[in-house]
Amino acid sequence: MTIRRIFIVSAATASLALLMAGCGQHEANDSEVVTAGGTAKSEAATPKVLTENWPPSVPSAGLTKGMALPLEKYMVSYADEIAVQQARDVAEIACMRRYGFVNWRTEDLGTSPPPADNASNMPRRYGLTVLAEAQKYGYRVPGSGRESTPPPEQDVPNAGKVLQGAEASGEARSFNGKELPEGGCSGEVKRKVGSLDTELVERLSGESFERSQQIPAVKAAMARWSGCMNARGYDVNTVWDASDLTSTNAPTASSKEIKIATAEVECKEKTGLVKVWFTEESAIQRQLIADQKSLLDRAQKRSKSTLDAAPAIHP
Repeated sequence: MTIRRIFIVSAATASLALLMAGCGQHEANDSEVVTAGGTAKSEAATPKVLTENWPPSVPSAGLTKGMALPLEKYMVSYADEIAVQQARDVAEIACMRRYGFVNWRTEDLGTSPPPADNASNMPRRYGLTVLAEAQKYGYRVPGSGRESTPPPEQDVPNAGKVLQGAEASGEARSFNGKELPEGGCSGEVKRKVGSLDTELVERLSGESFERSQQIPAVKAAMARWSGCMNARGYDVNTVWDASDLTSTNAPTASSKEIKIATAEVECKEKTGLVKVWFTEESAIQRQLIADQKSLLDRAQKRSKSTLDAAPAIHP
């Protein structure tokens, strides 16, 4: 049996890859870079945060409604990731403005929230679990927010040198006679704003997910689910096989895809697969926590320290 993982790549994952994708951009022309004797009106020094359609801390619908695995208490939330990224952006903007880029800004944050609040991805950890979504979207993730619209890329002279502290001949040491921080403004941001320590908890979460699929009770429940699907005309052995019966490359779900997705969720409900799986994985995670508690507590403390300091980062 092929074991698959369906995790959000967050602060761990989806989450920070999207957030970090948009380094600061500058919308203005070259004349807006302040030089000796020059002035310019600056824009907002704090990135905008949009909170519409952010995922709940625990699933609010479907077969995983109200479910939270034990390791989730050690995970960082989407809001945590946004808070740290906001602090990074504020620090970056402040640094760039010190060197004359008075209209430097970063992307709005929170515009494309993930379907889950943390890297456990509970809404889809065990495949599809919300019948209404399956009936409307098939295997696709419903659009949960506005698409991120990054500022247009501009060819701003010297911005890269100040941001990264690099030039063709090596690392740039100064700009317009003013010494640059090591690694440019990006290096300054890394030193000024800490990071979220998620590696261990996410590794353990992946381990529990894979181990859970080998538990006899889960295998038996999966077999019952497979029998239910076979009775409906779908020859599949595991929940990971169902989506392979239809193409998901089209922009919208076909009627065939919706029928298969609907059958998958209905058979999960009929056989109790999700409840069994969640129960068995929870037991695995409790043991993992007991075995790794000191390291998990240490990582959580480091993340908390970063989060506590984030609001203190000012323009």
